[in-house]
Amino acid sequence: MGFIDAVYTVGKEFSSKTYEITDYLTIPVRIDGSKEIRIYLKVSNYNALKLQSEEENTIIPLKIEGVSKIDEVDFFAGNKDEQYKKLRYLYKEPPGSNTTWRYSPVLRLSKPKNNKEKNRDAFLTGSKSYISKIEKMIQDFEDLGFFEKGSVQKTINDLSNNDFVDRFLECYSDPKASYLIVFGVEDDGGFLYPGEVKLFQQYFLKKLNDELIKKNVSKKGGICDYCGKESDILLNFDMIFPFATFDKVNFLPAINKNFSNKVYKYCKECFKTFSNAKTYIDYNFVDQSIINNIQIWIIPEFFTTDTNFLDDAFNDLKNYFWSDQYTKEKDLLDYITDPDYDVDKPYTAVFHFLFLEQNQAQLVIHQMIEDVPLTRIQKLQKVWEETINLFSQKKNKDTQLSSAFKHIYRTLHHLVLKEDSEEKVMRMLAMEIMGKILSGERVETKTIKQNFVARIPKLMNDKAQNNYFYHTLNDFLLMIEFLNNYNKTWGYSL
Repeated sequence: MGFIDAVYTVGKEFSSKTYEITDYLTIPVRIDGSKEIRIYLKVSNYNALKLQSEEENTIIPLKIEGVSKIDEVDFFAGNKDEQYKKLRYLYKEPPGSNTTWRYSPVLRLSKPKNNKEKNRDAFLTGSKSYISKIEKMIQDFEDLGFFEKGSVQKTINDLSNNDFVDRFLECYSDPKASYLIVFGVEDDGGFLYPGEVKLFQQYFLKKLNDELIKKNVSKKGGICDYCGKESDILLNFDMIFPFATFDKVNFLPAINKNFSNKVYKYCKECFKTFSNAKTYIDYNFVDQSIINNIQIWIIPEFFTTDTNFLDDAFNDLKNYFWSDQYTKEKDLLDYITDPDYDVDKPYTAVFHFLFLEQNQAQLVIHQMIEDVPLTRIQKLQKVWEETINLFSQKKNKDTQLSSAFKHIYRTLHHLVLKEDSEEKVMRMLAMEIMGKILSGERVETKTIKQNFVARIPKLMNDKAQNNYFYHTLNDFLLMIEFLNNYNKTWGYSL
């Protein structure tokens, strides 16, 4: 339960203090290099709707007359407030890859091609075209009475107009950028984002409530297994963690596959907290730079008798996430191995590491290492620093622990001779080694060395590899030296 407790605490500490809906939301794209194509909806009754009081929950449908304008801007340019950022888009991932509706009128796009005509086809042609997806997305608003009848057809007619298509293609043109389509209301020439329109918030809450009722695992209600409170809606953890399925006997809900009741149920209020935690983890506690196609979650858990100190611990992390240091110099693993990080801190810290792989709609969990003390992580960093100072002749030596992990993966990846069959094997071996040193377990190096020796003839004779064999050999020797020093430091035989 250490991992689950840590996730829950993250959700509580970073919860919104102003808008409850915010904790259900996520950020639709990574910020760097992302753009949004804004589609301005002409709403003839919007001035009248603005007079509706905040407390009034009557649904008054938007009378959409079509599209007035399309423009393109950098994603959330000029503002760093994360809570407002989430509220602005009202975005939440749909419940499945085949879902045609969205929680808000926001659609993620694939990166454009270099060819304008191919982008035109992607927008206009076929059942999987963007205009077809847009029509299905906004049709749900009309079917549920949030748009007046005929609104969808007027919108699609305008978007199919050659002038609007050409304007869309002008905006959708950078093959290096990620794109969003965001529908909003034109208000006196300005653009109101979904979160700024009350009716879109009402739609979001209806869809969320419908989905919770649909996913309710106990029709009679009952006790939340996490917080112990009575609830009419109880949910399973796969709504938060896609890998929390019944075939995972080492993770909730299937602690043991022989248990008759495999579902670990939690309530709607806990769902809000876990949802907020998952979003914060995705954007702040994930390292994707160490192993190709692998996410490494690094989840902190702090222990103290004073809740004020707990708040301070998370505030330290918040301040780091907002700093230029976080984006430009080092990641979370390097931050917590900084010698100054835990100086005179009135709390103890452990970290939970998960190695995950995104496989289409699935999130595959390869391994979980719970309760890794900060002292062990910092001790590992010192072992790497001592090893590289003795072994490397470089003037600018990279002594950060993340560099040790990257070195392990890179070295093993260089031993790959058959890309398809061996790359996965070496990647799994890299994860296994990292998992063992994080767990404080002995790393057996004899087999690794035998594997390398057996590959020497092919590496030296391979056209792509032979020019780099000297560097490959040096990298391998440095990795083995580090692992041997690790074993000696932890008192294991070599």
